Amino acid sequence: MKHNESAPERAARDIRNLIKTKVFQKGDSLPSQRILAHELNVSRASLREALATLEAFGLVRIQAGKGVFVTDPQDGTPRDAQSAHHAAQVYQFRLAIEPYVAGLAAQARTNTHLSGLKSSIEEMRQALLEDNLFQAAKADTTFHNILLQAADNPLFLKAMHPTAQSIHENQMLPFANAAVLQAPLQEHEQVLRFVRDRNPSRARDAMHFHVLSAATRANIAFLRP
Repeated sequence: MKHNESAPERAARDIRNLIKTKVFQKGDSLPSQRILAHELNVSRASLREALATLEAFGLVRIQAGKGVFVTDPQDGTPRDAQSAHHAAQVYQFRLAIEPYVAGLAAQARTNTHLSGLKSSIEEMRQALLEDNLFQAAKADTTFHNILLQAADNPLFLKAMHPTAQSIHENQMLPFANAAVLQAPLQEHEQVLRFVRDRNPSRARDAMHFHVLSAATRANIAFLRP
């Protein structure tokens, strides 16, 4: 999969490779941001963005005033009560909106929307084959954004826009669970099937299952009616 890799993405990939190859191991403190930015040949701003991405994947924990520490992604992704609470709120918000959006998309979608949804699934599949979690997460976000467009109601887009970054970070969380990396791909395929078949009730149910399953993979529990 060819794409233009940004400086933060490259830095995040390089740090992840250092963790995968055991240069940095669980519990280790990463070098200071000044040193790390110099070694990776990126700006401090790009490095901070890269570290935020790695934290969303559960690979590092950023502790203000103390440093950045390597974590075990199998431990579950929110790092503290505050981040867990925020993630739970985002999942609640998504569960309230995205299944309904999927049902609308099944009724209003065009062939162009279907083509975009298929492409995003293939991009995610290829990214996972290449072990590129960053591109997989981007493809995940693209899939959900196309459904928003396919629903043909600009109010949903406006409602989701202020929380777009939080939602994207929320969509990264399940990718920290290496044991079930293929699950989001399979669930997207199920949603696409019902959207393609113009079956709104099944599309809605498939998205409901997808959001709840994602929360489970991310080790997030939240109150729901």
